Amino acid sequence: MGAGVTLAVLGAILAFAVRATPPGLDLHVVGLILMVAGGALILHARRGNRRERVITRVEEPSDPTRAPHTIRETIRDVDPE
Repeated sequence: MGAGVTLAVLGAILAFAVRATPPGLDLHVVGLILMVAGGALILHARRGNRRERVITRVEEPSDPTRAPHTIRETIRDVDPE
């Protein structure tokens, strides 16, 4: 998430604080692009901390006259931030 915050801060500096106007380059647009990219990285980092595993197993009963029993288990892991 640190890279996203860095991009967002650099983009804000370019968009709002820098008053230079180099030829052929609009620093306001570059700043906005960096802020959007930083926000996307932050969102991706926060969503990437969650995982979900689905485990399906079939339990065979000891009595052969009974049908097998299917168990579906969903495990959600969330990494600490």
